[in-house]
Order: sequence, then C-alpha cells, then structure tokens
Amino acid sequence: MANGKRRGIQFDNPNEQELFHAKESWVPLIIGTIPFIIVGIAALAIANTMFNNTQVGLILLAVCLAAAILTRIPRIIANLDTDVVVTDKRLYARTGIIDIKDQVCDLTNVSDVTVDPTIFGRMFDYADVRIQTFAGDQDFVLRGIAHAYKMRQSIHQGMDALRGNAQPRRGMR
Repeated sequence: MANGKRRGIQFDNPNEQELFHAKESWVPLIIGTIPFIIVGIAALAIANTMFNNTQVGLILLAVCLAAAILTRIPRIIANLDTDVVVTDKRLYARTGIIDIKDQVCDLTNVSDVTVDPTIFGRMFDYADVRIQTFAGDQDFVLRGIAHAYKMRQSIHQGMDALRGNAQPRRGMR
C-alpha cells in the first residue's frame, strides 16, 4: 500500500484516521510585540513633550516597530510550518522550512503528555506540550500549540483505543 500524505506529513499507514490537527498559536507571536510597541509609543510621547519634536518620536516609533517585526521573524516562520497530527495509531510532528524535522511516534510508546500553559496561554488556549515516550529517545517538545488540552485528550483517546479501552472519536478538531 502506498503511504498517505496529509497536511505535508507522510502517514505510515494510509488507513490511519486523523483525530486532531494542531498548529502553533499566533497569540505568543502577537504578545511578544507588545513591549516593543509600548516602548515606541512612550518614545513618541517623550519626544513630543520633552523635545517638542514629532519627527524624532516617529523615527523612534518606527525603529521599535521594525525591531518588533525583526525579532518575531523566526517565530513567524516556525508558526507557518509547524504541523502536528494525532491519528488513531501515531503522533506526527513536522517543523521547519529549511531545516525540516519530522518526528513520528506510535501512541503505544507514549508514556506521558504534559501541557504547560503560561498565564496568557490559559487565557488564549495555547500551551507548550511535552510528550514523553517509554524509550525516552523520541520525546517531543512542541512550543505554543493551539488547543493543547484537546491535543492531549486526542492522544489519550488514541492510546485508550489501541489498548482496547475505548473507541476513538473521529473528526475532533
């Protein structure tokens, strides 16, 4: 049988059913720009009030906005090309554009799934997810995953189905 390919991820078995698809959340990307914007607005206000020079303030604001964008470029690239798919048998993760890293793990090898949200992560439904395996050499660390708790639930559903404890729910996103 030919291997299935969905969402840029090569499935080991074309009969696998996708339970969940995860992407990196855009929220941490946006939150990371806020300090730069605040500093730029403060620089604009200070230049206007103390030096009575709007042009200098606008230049400082433009520099802060450029710094915000330039420091976020690696996160933008990571966000655009991070895909995690949980099927009824395996977990697939693909990250990177130039240095592409594919990881595959059978759900029977997963020993623990840890979801670690920040304060903003709790508010906007994203978190870092660590998936530990029994062997320890296939551990996954996925940063800023949107709907991380649903992802963990899908992994546990797949694990339970493989162990014969329950049937997985299909089409969960």
